[in-house]
Amino acid sequence: MISFFPPPCPQLPEFQTLLVRGTYHASAPVHLLLSHCSGTPGARAICLTPQRESFRNALVELKDQWIEVHGGIGRTSAAALRTEIFYPPTLAHLRLTLSMLHEYDDTVHHRKTTLAVAPTLLVLHELSAYFTAQATQAT
Repeated sequence: MISFFPPPCPQLPEFQTLLVRGTYHASAPVHLLLSHCSGTPGARAICLTPQRESFRNALVELKDQWIEVHGGIGRTSAAALRTEIFYPPTLAHLRLTLSMLHEYDDTVHHRKTTLAVAPTLLVLHELSAYFTAQATQAT
């Protein structure tokens, strides 16, 4: 089951769409991706977040012990191989990335946007950051 925390932990109910509003720990998106991919055979997950440096810095600052211990072994490592994180910096880049993601259909193949299989989870992390005054001016 899917969760924002390392196992053992409370599980989220099944959902088609989920909106998380408010504060959460920095590794919550990572746990969401990993728990989805480790709990479902053949699952793939994609996360889109606008600020690579702030995302990385928050994870480093948090020092999630579970990720440090379990991140590179067995089931967690296999789940991590089925996740991807993209960093479109502006709303225009986000729209372009979303419009270009596709499965291979024998015609168009681009190594970054062509997927072997469609993702079963798409996480739009910090989506509101794309709609600030500074972000829209750059777009």
